[in-house]
Amino acid sequence: MILDNIKKNWNYIKNFKMNSLFWRTFIVMSLLLIVPFVSLSIIFYARQFNTMRNEITSENAVLLSSAGNIVDDTLNECDMMSSYIATNENAQLFTLNGIDTEAFTSLINLANTLPIIYQYIDSIYVYAEDFDCVYVNGIRNPTSSITDNNWLSDYRKISNQKGSFVLRNKNDTYPSLITIIKPIYVADEKKGAVVMNINSQTLYYSLLSKRYKQDGQEFFLIDSQNQIILSKDISNFKKNISDIGFTDIDFYSKDPSDTYTMNGENYVVLRSDSSLNKYTYISMYSMSPYEENLSQAKTQLLIVSLSLLLLGFALAYVASANSYTPFREIITYLDNTSSSADNIAPRDQNELRYIINSIKLHIDDKTKMEEILKERMNMLKKAQYDMLQTQINPHFLYNTLETINWMAYDMSGDAENPVSTALVNLAGFFRNTISSSGYLISISEEIQYTTDYLSILQLRYGDLFDIKWNIDESILSFKIIKICLQPVIENAVYHGFKPKNTKGTLTISGELDDTNIIFTMSDDGVGMYTDTLSSLNTLLHESVYNDSGSHIGLANVNKRIKIIFGEAYGLSVDSRKNVGTTVKITIPAVE
Repeated sequence: MILDNIKKNWNYIKNFKMNSLFWRTFIVMSLLLIVPFVSLSIIFYARQFNTMRNEITSENAVLLSSAGNIVDDTLNECDMMSSYIATNENAQLFTLNGIDTEAFTSLINLANTLPIIYQYIDSIYVYAEDFDCVYVNGIRNPTSSITDNNWLSDYRKISNQKGSFVLRNKNDTYPSLITIIKPIYVADEKKGAVVMNINSQTLYYSLLSKRYKQDGQEFFLIDSQNQIILSKDISNFKKNISDIGFTDIDFYSKDPSDTYTMNGENYVVLRSDSSLNKYTYISMYSMSPYEENLSQAKTQLLIVSLSLLLLGFALAYVASANSYTPFREIITYLDNTSSSADNIAPRDQNELRYIINSIKLHIDDKTKMEEILKERMNMLKKAQYDMLQTQINPHFLYNTLETINWMAYDMSGDAENPVSTALVNLAGFFRNTISSSGYLISISEEIQYTTDYLSILQLRYGDLFDIKWNIDESILSFKIIKICLQPVIENAVYHGFKPKNTKGTLTISGELDDTNIIFTMSDDGVGMYTDTLSSLNTLLHESVYNDSGSHIGLANVNKRIKIIFGEAYGLSVDSRKNVGTTVKITIPAVE
């Protein structure tokens, strides 16, 4: 018994869908239980995230400041040592006379000692331009004999005593060097230079590796052209910062409180300017370790939310199950007494509304059926009357026309006289109208009957109008309803050309458009006002045939097309006053 009740309850839940008593109760329960919890959870998560980001930003700022100061101090110290050697009078004398004095030898020994003291200094060269020689590792060498000479081109570009910092690879291979070229000036004339080579990778690991030791912590020193001078990865040396993933970040406008996503990982990115050569320091701090903790909290909040959702589901079912018993009895009775499918209330309503509408439909059913029966009886009487009215003996009509034809022949003595021609065309037209060949004829036959009718009109109105045919021969075998084109032509003559009082032109076109055949009949008659055109198109779109008004023929053709082919087909009219009227007939391409 319990299982049967549960099954019946779920049937009603399935039938009434989201409007069922169960789902409405479940939504209310969910709003009361879940919405407050989810709202508080979102606020908690957002505050935790902001707190975490602020902590990371603060820690990253401390790291950046510390690392930047260390690198600045180190490069400044190297710059000062290079300046000391370059401004030493013994070095200046050497560049003037090329003589290795004892004092100069002591200076060279000092230069050789510095790389031993400072691990990040790779080597120090002393270059004399006039004598084309270089001291390398305390040994004098002709410039042409040393392989590491790619700094010479940068030396030649120097035009002041400040010198320059150059990024290069020793011997064009390895290691990656930050080279300080400090020119030796004597009497304001450049005579040589002190070349201090700093190993970029050794500099990073000796000064910064202990600070940026966690995964996701990165430090970069870049120059004014965004080339990387220092980084954890030696392969990044001299690369543009955008080549390693920094494609969308603008370090010069980045808000420190924002995060930046690179390679699917979120970072807090900070920058600061170096005191040397417009260099820029960039410090990245990964949020991944902190996000993992937040992700665990998010999972816990989600589990609690799902538990509350299940609780709301259970409470909603218990509440709605107690209400289904009386509803079930009433709905079952109403379903069993419905007389037709039209008399069933839609199931997208809730149960109570369904019961009320079902009762209302039962009450209205008798009145509705009486109205339908009365309407159909009136339609039947009209159809019977129309059938009796059209029962004309075709043989009598043909014999009468034939008699008149022979009388005209006897009077004129010419079989091609206008009266006989008109009678023959009229007989052909009436034969098509009265024949019992069905509703549809071929387009070629319809054109032939239309031509007969046009011959009669032109006999009557003389040169009131000209006809231009533009029919695609490929459509001639397709079917069309009888007397489809003639009423449209008649409408053009009587409402377009006659009021114009000057000769007009009627163009009749027919073509195949995909799966439809479209006839376009355009005249250059008097046209219609906008209000008249609007009323006519409204008449053509009405579902009930209206046999009153000045365009009965168009409405008749339109209604017959819709009856035979469907509501998607029929007539449409476009017209402009004193320009003309175009009637478009659309029918399906039926073989």
